[in-house]
Amino acid sequence: MMTGASSYDPPEVLRHAHPRVEEMLDKYQSSWDLPGISRGLTHQLTTGGKRLRPSWTLWLAEHWGANSSSAEDFAMATELLHNVLLIHDDIEDGDRYRRGQKTLWVEVGIEEALNVGDFLLAEAYRFVGQAARQSPSVGYSLHETFTTVFRQTVVGQALDLGQRADPHFTLRQYESIVRQKTGKYLALGWVGAAHLAGREADVDALWAVGEEIGPAFQIRDDLLDLTPGKGRGGEIGCDIREGKPSLLYAYSLERGDLTSADRQRLIAIQAKERAATDDAEVQWVIDLYHTCGAVEFGEAESRRRIEAGIEQFELLSSQDSDGGVAFRAIANYVVERKV
Repeated sequence: MMTGASSYDPPEVLRHAHPRVEEMLDKYQSSWDLPGISRGLTHQLTTGGKRLRPSWTLWLAEHWGANSSSAEDFAMATELLHNVLLIHDDIEDGDRYRRGQKTLWVEVGIEEALNVGDFLLAEAYRFVGQAARQSPSVGYSLHETFTTVFRQTVVGQALDLGQRADPHFTLRQYESIVRQKTGKYLALGWVGAAHLAGREADVDALWAVGEEIGPAFQIRDDLLDLTPGKGRGGEIGCDIREGKPSLLYAYSLERGDLTSADRQRLIAIQAKERAATDDAEVQWVIDLYHTCGAVEFGEAESRRRIEAGIEQFELLSSQDSDGGVAFRAIANYVVERKV
């Protein structure tokens, strides 16, 4: 049984890793028969997804010659953590659809969804522990890396929640949020692969790569939110409805050269309750983002960040042209994806 349907069109270098991740998840979720958990667990893990983080982890670990069993365990930990954060994020944002399917809290209720998230977090740490059996030194590094990234991502989410509909939101504040929320988060699997492959000297450089590519990934998400491609049941502008502090919102306020009336209307729409924001208001904001240059800026900024991250990876892999080419293909997929 393959795990869910997905609009997954990755570069060739990831195609072999994706089925392995799906098989690992199928085996994992079918091994449980826990009242009050199994139903939600199955729904969460079988609604598709790009599986980008675990696939990227497996590719890099394999490329660097890490123990395959340990790499699979750490890749599973990254995917389970990702699902924990998605479950909580959907509840916090009130999102009813993800990947074109009902979100977990809509399917099973908030209480059960939170419990499934807690269970998956415990399971993620169990998989880190399994990966750590290779040696005590690697074990400590894996646990410290995993915990640090989890903590920092939650801090970034707190900043995100605290600055919604902020009338004075800036690009610098946006940068602070995405560095906390996605910078190390996307690099988690790469750093785990480095630990497992004995490449401790590359860890700091990999974090630096993540601080470019992670924000680029988030900027791409901000842009995709303006289209039906984000898998929200056809709904567009969810970030606008939720008052999220996106790059587009920050640019419009800071550099968009808005009239006083447009500025006040933008802030007012962002501040409205989600259910009270109508489609016409969302479309007005989307049109504003296009006309004031925010969308164009976002496209250019995501590309700039991707190129900066790729260049940093190529520096640490200067004697590994195959790895550099593969990494470039994967990173370009991040910024060019339509879903």
